[in-house]
Amino acid sequence: GSQVDLGCWAEGRPPPLLTWFRGPQVLREEPGAAALPLHLGQVSPQDSGTYTCVAENRHGRHNRSLELHVA
Repeated sequence: GSQVDLGCWAEGRPPPLLTWFRGPQVLREEPGAAALPLHLGQVSPQDSGTYTCVAENRHGRHNRSLELHVA
């Protein structure tokens, strides 16, 4: 039932497209943003899984993943 806030920051030229995924599902996307927070309210065990933030522009793609475990 707690809240979880995840952060994602990236810099690039041109500014990157930031996207949050949970597995293959897109949760949030923002082109040209320097930061893309992801707020999960009242998490439950069903919210457990792999969350990935991807930053990409025409020069490449970079990502970071984390595992969220909710008991």
